[in-house]
Amino acid sequence: MLRALSEAGFSDTRARRAVVQALSESRTGATPADLLTRGRSLHAGLGQVTVYRTLEILEHLGLVRKLHQEDGCSSYATSSAGHAHHVICRTCRAAVEFEGCRIEEVLHEASARTGYKVESHFLELFGVCPACRRKK
Repeated sequence: MLRALSEAGFSDTRARRAVVQALSESRTGATPADLLTRGRSLHAGLGQVTVYRTLEILEHLGLVRKLHQEDGCSSYATSSAGHAHHVICRTCRAAVEFEGCRIEEVLHEASARTGYKVESHFLELFGVCPACRRKK
């Protein structure tokens, strides 16, 4: 991620490195507040604005995906190249990326019914991960 930021012309600062490292170490995805807390353990001077700006840049570059949680909050997870979606655990909030969705027919139908030209979509599924099911 740091290389991609640099190649896109963004400066390599300690604060951005702290956000990227905190995000990379997160198994479940992370909220901006999580990243601020974790990032400050790596760089005490990290500010909330830098977290949000870095996430905005990373999302624009396709390096992270914004996850819309059921409770209305958002978290962020690293993403692979290409089109993919996430399944999110309701218990531990772990997010796993998966490729492929066959929703072209739904998109076509939505376009036909509404007159909109659908340009993009995101798909998030919610359930309980194998580790949390074993704990029950």
